[in-house]
This record gives sequence, structure tokens and C-alpha cells, in this order.
Amino acid sequence: MKSEFGKGFFYNLFLFAKHFEREKYEHQGNKDYMLWFNGAADHFFELQIPKQFKNTEISELAKWIKDTGLEYRYASIVTQKQFSEFFNKCEELMILIDKELGIKPIKADWN
Repeated sequence: MKSEFGKGFFYNLFLFAKHFEREKYEHQGNKDYMLWFNGAADHFFELQIPKQFKNTEISELAKWIKDTGLEYRYASIVTQKQFSEFFNKCEELMILIDKELGIKPIKADWN
């Protein structure tokens, strides 16, 4: 079976995260976050939230990230504020997953 943008949970989140370094798309001298999401959020098409996270904060946040990422992919504009909020939620999701796995994460000073 083939998938153009990947299929999975951690794997698809990783594929999405690989786009972070390309965050500074420019369009007419302004950062074009919608254009960035247009490429990066493709990895959310087949993002699957594991059953063990059903009805948990992880599931709710992962669904918000998936749905919002795809919404921003098709938006006519995405603001810097929306972009920042989105990435704060991504970081929050990773911390929740670590905690669920029994790891006590410590936020980085440099992130």
C-alpha cells in the first residue's frame, strides 16, 4: 500500500515537524503562513490517533492540531498569532505524550 504523505501518528507528526525549518515562506515581502501550511499540513491527511488515547487530552489536542492544520492549509490567510498558537499546541502535545509514556519532560530554554 502507498501513501503520498505518510500514514501514522508519531510518523506523520514527525513529517509535519520536518517542515519547521522552512517556516519562512515569503509572498510579496510578507511571511505567508498559509502557503507554509499548504505544504506541511499534507501530512495530516492520514494522521491516525491511536485508540489508547481515545477520550484523553492527547486525543483532543491531536484532533485539534489535525483539524486546524488542515483548515489553515485551505485558509486565505493565516496570521503570525495563529501560527505561534499552533506551534505552542504542537509542543504541548509532545509534552503530554512524553508524560503518558512515563517520562518527566522539562521544557527547553532554547526551543
